[in-house]
Amino acid sequence: MKRWAPYPFVRIALSFIAGILVYLYTGKEFRYSLELFAFFVALYLVLYLVSRRLKSADANTLAGIAGLLCIAAGGIWVTHLHTEAHYTGHLNKLATTPAYYVGVVDDYVVQKPGYQNTVLQVEQVQVNGQWQPAEGRVQLSVPHDSNREYEVSYGDRLLIKGAPLPVAPPANPNQFDYRQYLANKQVYHRHFLQPQQYQFLGSDPPNPVLHYSIQLRRKLDALLRESMEERREYGISSALLLGVKDELDNEILQVYNNTGTTHVLAVSGLHVGLIYGVLMLFLVYVNRTRHQKIAVAAFLIAFLWMYAFMTGLSPSVLRAVVMFSLVTVARTFSRRPNIYNTLGIAAFFLLLYDPYYLLDVGFQLSFLAVLGIVYLQPLLYKIVTIDNRLLDKVWALFTISVAAQLITFPLGLLYFHQFPVYFWLANLVVVPLSTLALYTGVAALAFSWVPFLSYLAFQSHFWSIWFMNEFTIRVHQLPQALINGIDISYAQAWLLYTLMLFLILFFAYKQLRYFALATVVVAVLAVQEILEIDSQRYQRSLVVYNMRNATAFSFLQGQQAMVVSSQPLAPQNFTFNIQPYLWHKGVPQAAAYTFTDAAIPGINHTILPDSNSLLVWQGKRLLVVSKPIKVQPRQGFEVDYLLLTQNVRVRPEELQPFRFKQLVLDASNAPWYLQRLKPQLVEAGIAFYDVTEKGALVVDL
Repeated sequence: MKRWAPYPFVRIALSFIAGILVYLYTGKEFRYSLELFAFFVALYLVLYLVSRRLKSADANTLAGIAGLLCIAAGGIWVTHLHTEAHYTGHLNKLATTPAYYVGVVDDYVVQKPGYQNTVLQVEQVQVNGQWQPAEGRVQLSVPHDSNREYEVSYGDRLLIKGAPLPVAPPANPNQFDYRQYLANKQVYHRHFLQPQQYQFLGSDPPNPVLHYSIQLRRKLDALLRESMEERREYGISSALLLGVKDELDNEILQVYNNTGTTHVLAVSGLHVGLIYGVLMLFLVYVNRTRHQKIAVAAFLIAFLWMYAFMTGLSPSVLRAVVMFSLVTVARTFSRRPNIYNTLGIAAFFLLLYDPYYLLDVGFQLSFLAVLGIVYLQPLLYKIVTIDNRLLDKVWALFTISVAAQLITFPLGLLYFHQFPVYFWLANLVVVPLSTLALYTGVAALAFSWVPFLSYLAFQSHFWSIWFMNEFTIRVHQLPQALINGIDISYAQAWLLYTLMLFLILFFAYKQLRYFALATVVVAVLAVQEILEIDSQRYQRSLVVYNMRNATAFSFLQGQQAMVVSSQPLAPQNFTFNIQPYLWHKGVPQAAAYTFTDAAIPGINHTILPDSNSLLVWQGKRLLVVSKPIKVQPRQGFEVDYLLLTQNVRVRPEELQPFRFKQLVLDASNAPWYLQRLKPQLVEAGIAFYDVTEKGALVVDL
């Protein structure tokens, strides 16, 4: 207990986090959260009074434990309050589908090719001709088919015809769960609008401060677009300075992802820390007396919040600004400021504001990176002593990069399934260049009204970004620059952090028991990996994927797989829809083929006279029908799976001569086609599996 004594807010934050996790992992059905909170508050008060009366260490300990349980119960209650799906008037609770609904645009507007995304806060719905209050958030996709830069803006009140649909689950196995991602933001419905499906009713921004912040960010973004001639550099500049990623080039973004430098493109703690650091450097000599310290603190906090206002008050920036504001207050008014307590305070108040921040990957990575830099970096830095001043700075930067990468390593494997080998090399150059780009960019925007000074600043800003891009591309081209296809579970991620904790304790306290425990964790991980690899040796599966306007399926045996598609798949389409499942099954790289390939290894592929395809694999027959049927099957011929694809013109009676175990309608068929065909199949008594409705068909053999 004495070891915990200097860190009261760390205990409070961890207890609150424990309560949030209890709520989230009990299915969000903790109905008596308020009663539970009230019980622990009462228990704490009783034990506190008893401890004051007895004045014993054991009584104080029990009261302290009750206090932490009280905070954990508070975490459960607060999370329940922030779960909008439980609200009485929520869209989920409506018994009848609304014909119209009214709401206010309550989020940023994100540019996409041909449309724009935002979130609408619903206010009213029309059910059976009557308007009634309602709650809920709907992700809107608005067609961008006019000359206006933005079809809608924050604060616009819209009347929309039709009803939003619940967000669909992942279409393919092990795919990124976008439904859960939106649910963590309290968005449970989506609506893809047509041009004439909505009407503008006026503007009433829910938060005027955020409204003016977004307007300022748009003006600054327009200024950057005018001043940066190259689209690639403009996209990086807008993301780095303002957090606007609408114009980011996908190829250059992938390069930054694969080199472990994406963090410089996300306006977050790094950028706020860089601004904070340079301001402290300039203000260090006027930071001596108490009045000077208060004045400096007020200036720093004001400047940080002004920068947050400039970036549209994005959540990642707000988290960082809150944290550095608390650090500034602690440094000013505390004789012995403790960074761990400061982080605990920041985490507690941010999670009190929105407990679902805990599930945000950016929140997790930013706090872990700060912890790694605060604790691990000094330890790594002390390993080598360098007399040369320049080399010492390089070593310090290197250890910062390694500390941040080490502490976030398990999460990187869990969420991104990859490890950038040359992250240390990339960050040695990219971080200083991004720092220069940040400073010159802020100066260019601040002095845009001064012609010559503005020109110099923008030129410096452009060339620093250009060099950063070129260097990152060169690192990305190095051999074996990226190890990908790594698939770990949440349990394995926790085990990796447990291993890291025991190793840190071993090096900190030099006690052999921590090394022994670390060895046990390694053994558990090794046994898990051996069992997983052994089970993968015998796996066999057939998957028909849910891919819009395309036919694609995979044949998997052991740790090898073949993907067959109607047309060559775009890399992004393959990465998003197919690769997660193959990586989960231990397949590092799959062979890709199309129906036009005459020979597919391991598969008997026959193109029938009517141009349809018959594939035989592991004794399973798959008939892919994409053209009108003109061939009659032989007597007794049976196929396991018959796929109707590409809106093929076929009548149910034409399928009667075929003997098949399952009829599959894949996602290459248009909605109008499925809407017309499915009633005909039902009437003919033919059972079918609709991939667009039920998700990918996964058959484990």
